[in-house]
Amino acid sequence: MEIIIGRNQNTRQLTIIKNGVERNFGQVNSVPMDVSRHHISLQPVNGKWQIKNLNERNVTFVNGIAVESKMISESDKIELGNSHYLFSWLALQEPKEETVDIRPLKRIWTDYDEQRLEFQIAERKFNAARSATGIITMIAIACSLVLGHGPIYLILYALAIGISVAFTYQAYQKSSDIPRQQREMNKDFQKHYVCPKCGHFMGFTDYDILTQSDACPFCKTKYKK
Repeated sequence: MEIIIGRNQNTRQLTIIKNGVERNFGQVNSVPMDVSRHHISLQPVNGKWQIKNLNERNVTFVNGIAVESKMISESDKIELGNSHYLFSWLALQEPKEETVDIRPLKRIWTDYDEQRLEFQIAERKFNAARSATGIITMIAIACSLVLGHGPIYLILYALAIGISVAFTYQAYQKSSDIPRQQREMNKDFQKHYVCPKCGHFMGFTDYDILTQSDACPFCKTKYKK
């Protein structure tokens, strides 16, 4: 089993290639440019490691001495490049599979869904009240045809006008208040309905549908459900 150690040319992290699988180690931009993409190889031999430069232009130090190939152990210090980038033996350890708990998102989705339903109910009530106002106005007109212009007609007509004015004022208030409330609701939802690992918004996706996936579509961290 040969392990290739080098520099990721995009992220400038340490790259470890083992059994054809490549992964990164360390912080972004932590590896200097004089470390090549395939700098050294490490091969286990009887409890030790055979270290070897993979290019004659590569510079590798073991315990401060430049080497091309050497038997070493994990107590030895390896430095890559003329900048003496210190190789960490921890890079060879298999990373633990990370998971992220998305169960708190269930409450966030439930609260949002209930608020959205309340807005829909309020809108239907508003439309029903508007229809009722129209019916009252029609009744007032019908009464005027039957009763003429007597006091009863005037009372009904005044009542219809009063209701229409009150409804029109209420409609004006709601026409500006409800959209603002919905906007704030959506902003708050997008702020909190995010992956706990990477912070990406999970979209307007039902929580039950969200849990049908095994990992975050952005950072690929496994879900704990």
